[in-house]
Amino acid sequence: MKKTIGLIWGTLLFLGSTAQSLQGVVESAEGEKLSFVNVVLLEQNLSTVTNSDGLFKFQNLKSGNYHLQISFVGKTTIEKEIDLVEKQNLNLGKLTMNDTQFKTEEVVVTATRTARLLNSIPATIEYISANEIQALPTQKIDESLKYTTGFFVDRQFGIFGKSVVTMRGVVSSEPGRQLTLIDGVPINKSDGGGVNWNRIISSDIQHIEAVKGPSSSIYGSNSMGGTINLITKRPYKKGLSGTAKAYYGTYNTLGGEFSLMQKINDEQNGFYYSISTKALQSNGYNTVPDSIREGSDTLVFVQEQAANARVGYLFSDKTFIELEYNFYNDHRGQGTKILLEDGATADYDTHFFKMKYKTQLGQFRIDVNTFYQLEQYLRTIEKMKRGNYTLINVHSDRTDYGLLLSVNRSFGTHKISLGADVRNGSVYGVDEYQTSTDKIINKGKIDQLNIYLQDEFSITKKFKSIASVHFSYVNFHDGAFLMEDTTGINDFMNDDTGEFEQKSWIGWSPSLSFQYDFSKQFNVYTIASSGFRTAFLDDLTRTGFINIGYKKANPLLAPETINNIELGTRFSHKKFLATANIYYSMGFDFMYYVATGESLFGGRKKIYQKENISEVEIYGTELSAQYNLTKWLSFKANYTHNESKIKSFEKRADLEGKTLTYSPENMANFTTMVSNKKWSSSANLHWQGQLFLDEENTFVVDALVGLDIRLAYQFYKGFGAGLNVQNVFDEQHMVSSDQVSLGRFVTFELNYKF
Repeated sequence: MKKTIGLIWGTLLFLGSTAQSLQGVVESAEGEKLSFVNVVLLEQNLSTVTNSDGLFKFQNLKSGNYHLQISFVGKTTIEKEIDLVEKQNLNLGKLTMNDTQFKTEEVVVTATRTARLLNSIPATIEYISANEIQALPTQKIDESLKYTTGFFVDRQFGIFGKSVVTMRGVVSSEPGRQLTLIDGVPINKSDGGGVNWNRIISSDIQHIEAVKGPSSSIYGSNSMGGTINLITKRPYKKGLSGTAKAYYGTYNTLGGEFSLMQKINDEQNGFYYSISTKALQSNGYNTVPDSIREGSDTLVFVQEQAANARVGYLFSDKTFIELEYNFYNDHRGQGTKILLEDGATADYDTHFFKMKYKTQLGQFRIDVNTFYQLEQYLRTIEKMKRGNYTLINVHSDRTDYGLLLSVNRSFGTHKISLGADVRNGSVYGVDEYQTSTDKIINKGKIDQLNIYLQDEFSITKKFKSIASVHFSYVNFHDGAFLMEDTTGINDFMNDDTGEFEQKSWIGWSPSLSFQYDFSKQFNVYTIASSGFRTAFLDDLTRTGFINIGYKKANPLLAPETINNIELGTRFSHKKFLATANIYYSMGFDFMYYVATGESLFGGRKKIYQKENISEVEIYGTELSAQYNLTKWLSFKANYTHNESKIKSFEKRADLEGKTLTYSPENMANFTTMVSNKKWSSSANLHWQGQLFLDEENTFVVDALVGLDIRLAYQFYKGFGAGLNVQNVFDEQHMVSSDQVSLGRFVTFELNYKF
């Protein structure tokens, strides 16, 4: 027995004497100890975070070479090659993290679903920091993307309307071609594919990551054009912090936002929470020009409220669970008033819940997300035709929920990621006539199974690659377009009623990219990728009126695909950063609204239907440059050229050579930004080339120049004031046959940060 105990004790002493350790202390340039900094030994997939004293420590390491990476939001990533010899307990001492100068120095998660330094990823990625979000003259978070290359933000009515964010001309009028995430969880709706950008609370967003080009190889059906990920704020150290602001502006606009967050203790475990809310109301403006305005045309007012609550528990530096709930309610005037007190209105009441669990088992990192989203779309429509008054109440429940799982592990120079997600979307919409017994119903469900496999690997220290492949299975079922208790007023819809056949589709989306680093400041990369997307429920099941006319459901729509190749480069030197890329894409069976040649009501309403375009050709280039004159003053300039053309269309040869809608060929921005402890301001000059609003390219929006300005100053212990002026030149243009865009919009704000 004594011999056995002695043998065990001797073995433990031997192991303890041969195990190595590595530690250090991370601090800012001002000497502040930084807590919850991510510290990773890359090839081994070992990670930890710093404690309240900035200390990190790895124990029981084998002797050998290690690649250490230290990253934190807004700080320059530290990378070190470490050589641990036997019996060594290595203390790196103080490690100083400076503030980032350029986006290429940030760590992002969207491009690969793993945390990586932006400059090390062979992909075209935009990064908008918290400082930029605060300094830009925006009312809604999507407008922040307007000043980057490749993005066209279609928010013609400002805060009074919806927004469609277009990337590289791929999206066109189809918001479902672009995936939008909140902390990695999708918020696109299965009904129409769109995102309600109005519900996002700007003060809750830490930064924005956007990956351009098809991301279907890891995200699936929605990400043909690219992926946008909104990363929310979390407390990193003990204490209460937050922001508050109130503003007043044009058209009697009154609004405010409030957010706070707290971590209960300074340990690497414990509770944290955050709360944010916003409210807005405005009298609005009349979108119909004076020359054609009628007595029933009125203001497009807005009232909206939103609240978000997030609570999490850290079990350790590797494991946490988080719950979040978001509520949004709005009430929007639609510009027509006959008998109702508010006239025609629309509401987008939304409930959104998500849960995240993240852990590490050995060298396996596991990420689990589940979500549920319900949008209750309510609309009242009133109209007077030839003395006959019609009132319709529309109620549409749009539901999406799903489970997302990803696992990754490093094997030497390879990081393998495997993921799967299951999603379900449904719609049940009813147009219920209040002036007759008519009832119109559209309904349907769509299920998705997505599986992806990805390998991030280094061929040499300077030459790296990412290979991935994605499998999608999509099933459409329980679809129908029905009419009940009809009185004859909608007989023109009779031919489109009935139940639709169940359909399923399968798609594969591979991707391969390479990057060569000539130095830490200069690299080139190339990408070959593909995308896949099926039709949404609105396209498959709903027949009815839309803003351009009358549209028919098309349950026979085939999936669309895209193949993309791209070449890009990034270069930085001291205070200067430049990026450039060129891309070429071929789209097949693109879904597109096309006039059928028929019309209703004596030609007043054209009839449209989604059709599959045989081939679409998209190509362009994006150039950007940034110069930081000082730590607080920077200049940015960028230019985008994009050609998005219908190359072949068997059913409508007359559309061949036409430009896709909502795809300006040229865009440019010049931004001057001031950001320090007192000032947070910018001036943004934006030029947009002509674009077309219809498939025949007859409705043209001419080239325009816009100037947006924000001046914000903190004058006393967290108290500040700001002035936002959007569209300084008061440029307005027609966005339909009877509606004009929003002109100059000015707000003045008071804010407080604690």
